Amino acid sequence: MYVLDVRIIVAAVVIFVIVRITAPSDTVSTVEEQQTDSQGSLNNSEVLKIAMKNVTAKQDQENGVNIQVQFRVFNPNKSTVILEAITYNVYTNNTRVVSGDIGEKLEGFVASQESVFPIIANSSITLKDSHRLQPSELLPADLKEILNGKAHYTINGTYSYKQSSVFEARGADRDFELTFP
Repeated sequence: MYVLDVRIIVAAVVIFVIVRITAPSDTVSTVEEQQTDSQGSLNNSEVLKIAMKNVTAKQDQENGVNIQVQFRVFNPNKSTVILEAITYNVYTNNTRVVSGDIGEKLEGFVASQESVFPIIANSSITLKDSHRLQPSELLPADLKEILNGKAHYTINGTYSYKQSSVFEARGADRDFELTFP
């Protein structure tokens, strides 16, 4: 009788071990679920929303003109997006006033990340850039409108961004055209 009890116990242990080895583990299904969720969030990602927050101009003591542009960038996604760079041109009355770059597009694995801007999910950042112009670089009528705060601007350019998950990364360059005010 003792031998029969040992055989039943051994058989039960063997069956338990076989079932446990062949059953899918919780870890594997969790990783697969995470992979689907991460890729799904990248596949369903929305583009960043870029807007002009402000364009200001002031004449300095040396008779130059300081122009400052401010962009507001909103991330509507559920994950952080890295804004690498904004390259832009500012026009008034079809005359280019300034051109500039904010940030730097990353190239390769060893690129410095000093000049990139992480934007947390469902939040925005404001980026500023300044330029100094000589009055002779602008038409007198345009200069007067700019300094009086009555100029209407058209701003166009491209912004570059990267979005990543555990399993993949995506990036894009997007063109934009804005007006202010």
